[in-house]
Amino acid sequence: MSRATSPTRGVWPRQRIRVTGGAVRTPLSARLPRALSPFGGMPADSSRCLVTLSRLPAGEREDTMARVSWGGIVDEAMRAVARAYGLGEPIGPVVYAARGELGRIWRLETVRGPWAVKELLVPAEERAAREDAEFQLAAGKAGVRLPRPVVTAEGDVLFEGRWRVYEWVDLVAGEVVTGAELGTVTAGLHQVGHPPSGPVVPWFAGPVGRAGWEELAAAGGEWAPALERALPDLVALDALVAAPGSLITTCHRDVNVENVCRAADGGVIVLDWENCGPARPAWELAGILVDLPLEDAVAAYRAYRDAGGPATVAEPADFSMAIATQGHLLEFYARRALSAEESEENRGRARARLRAMLDRPLTRERIDDILAAL
Repeated sequence: MSRATSPTRGVWPRQRIRVTGGAVRTPLSARLPRALSPFGGMPADSSRCLVTLSRLPAGEREDTMARVSWGGIVDEAMRAVARAYGLGEPIGPVVYAARGELGRIWRLETVRGPWAVKELLVPAEERAAREDAEFQLAAGKAGVRLPRPVVTAEGDVLFEGRWRVYEWVDLVAGEVVTGAELGTVTAGLHQVGHPPSGPVVPWFAGPVGRAGWEELAAAGGEWAPALERALPDLVALDALVAAPGSLITTCHRDVNVENVCRAADGGVIVLDWENCGPARPAWELAGILVDLPLEDAVAAYRAYRDAGGPATVAEPADFSMAIATQGHLLEFYARRALSAEESEENRGRARARLRAMLDRPLTRERIDDILAAL
């Protein structure tokens, strides 16, 4: 998950009992553990969502990806997913490919080819999944390249609230897209013009506030001294946050160099669409710029404008989304790192993310530097 990703979008659906051919069947999600993990823990460095290890050449991929033999719970899960989505009969072992804050990716090979099966750690509602899939299809028709989402035989995006499937895409190993490419892709996304499904949610538009920051600092943790030092700047940033206004459209809301990748057959491809939703394009653009070195940020902005991007970044308030998401991510990671209910894997990931964010927080000085350079 990157800076913009909200980990609280989905909720667990109520369990349903399905009747098939006169037999009562308990849903697969009721028979599987909440986080399917046949190995126990997952690699600590596998934070990129969707086809991360597909960057490797085929020969290296065979030696690098964790492989799971068919049988038992993995066999049952993947065969059920393959049936639901009409993917064809599975062949060979299922492969654990990557893990993010919101889900794990498995590479499933069937007689019809390879597929990216996403296991949601924070399951979503079908309504929200259909909304993001509609945006993906609209973006694809507008010329944005992305892995094609797959629906079930019943037309659902999700299977039992916990699984979704995409076509598998091979990426170029070890290459990061340029700032200019990131800007061009963002311009294409903003020209889709897909109508928003509702207002901008607080995760992307509401500041933490002084009381929230003070409560977070008082909660303790090994990161508390760094947070205390950053508090004046964080509180000052909150004062810059403005209301989103009426210039809202559906945005990807997680555009970055991890989710915009170079495809093995040429060009760039946009990944990880589940977090899309209502946002102000100028705010999304500003959030992309703050994650880049200054020179790359300038190149991204110029490429965005040259490609017909409709938004402009002109004032501190345009960084409202970046400020809000930084604050809510720090809150989320701190609470996860301190929670006894979380796994040690999740607590460790949260601590690492907190350290990284507090080592280089967004500040008013950085905002001013970007605005002066554009």
